[in-house]
This record gives sequence, structure tokens and C-alpha cells, in this order.
Amino acid sequence: MKTEKKILIGILITVIAVAAPVVLVGIMLYGSFRSKPEVYDEIENYTEYMSFSYDNAESKWYKWGMDERIWPLTIKDVSDVTDYRMVYYNPWDAQYLGYLVMDYAAGDYAAEVDRLKNYPSTDYIGYYGVKEESTYELLAVYADEYNGFVYALTDGNSRIIYAEEIFCNYCMDLDYTEYIPEEYLLDGFDATSDNPYKTKMMKE
Repeated sequence: MKTEKKILIGILITVIAVAAPVVLVGIMLYGSFRSKPEVYDEIENYTEYMSFSYDNAESKWYKWGMDERIWPLTIKDVSDVTDYRMVYYNPWDAQYLGYLVMDYAAGDYAAEVDRLKNYPSTDYIGYYGVKEESTYELLAVYADEYNGFVYALTDGNSRIIYAEEIFCNYCMDLDYTEYIPEEYLLDGFDATSDNPYKTKMMKE
């Protein structure tokens, strides 16, 4: 009787060991299919989607503690905005993708460039395949080797492009190329599911 009980327990443990990973993958896939990206483009509600409007780490818009102060704290004149989008996606862990394109008057542009150049930018080259920026001039960047990037670019005339890709687990589940023009991404940026940077970091 004791032998039969041990055999049954052994079978049960084996079934659980085999089934648990399958169930876990199923739950994750279900979350991915069930969750849809939330896309916001109402510039009038701009501050509602920015982390500096909240001091609660439980907030939907806390954004993993990334520093978004590179972006304007407020939009003084919405007529300066030529394009804007903020995307939130949370199939399992929260991910954010956003860009704001502004064309400034000469004096305002000079002041904003000065503000951004005085920002304490961090290292960024090498994270997620990113190389030195050459498509635009990089004015300021806050980069994290795990959570991504917040930055500002300029065409050198009157336009400033603020952008961010914030995520975790070394990749974005969101197909970011569908939501942001490629030219607004940092040169070399690759946060796809099988990106080389993820492979490297997961081995360390």
C-alpha cells in the first residue's frame, strides 16, 4: 500500500512539473492576446500621461521610475505641436512608447535647446544596439540598461522631437514600429523579442 502511494505521489509530482510551465505559458499568451495597446493623441490631456504628474509608484503612468523631465512639463502653446502620441501596453508588464514633435519660434527654440543641453544626460551607447546618434542632433537622453530611453532630438532649425521607449525584461512586446516613425528612434535601437542585447544580458 505504501509503495502504491509513493508511486501515485511520484506521478502527481511529475504531472505538475510538466503541466506548470505549459499553464504559465498559456496564461502569458492569453494576456498578450487579450491586452490591446492604448493609444492617446489628445495633446490637451498631455500631462495625464506623464510620470512627473504623479508621485505614486502604483500609478499606471509611473513608468518604472524613468525620468521624463526631458519632455516639457507643460505645453504652453498647442499650436507648436505638429505630432503627438503616447502608447500604453500591458500584456504582463507595463510598456510605454511616445513621441512629441514641436516646432518652436526662434527665441523659444533657443531657450529649450539650452534647457535640454543642461540636462544631466546619461550614457546610452550600446544599450539595445543603440549607437551614436547621427540622424538628428541628440540634445538630452536618460537611458537605463534595463528600462529603455527618454530623449530629445532636434533638426537644428526649430523642431524638437521628444521620444521614449520604456519597458522591462530586455524587450518590448509591443510592435513599436507600428506606432512611431523609425526616424524618431535612436540609431540602432532594437528592442524586439530576440534582440542581441537581450541575449547578451540574459547570459550574464
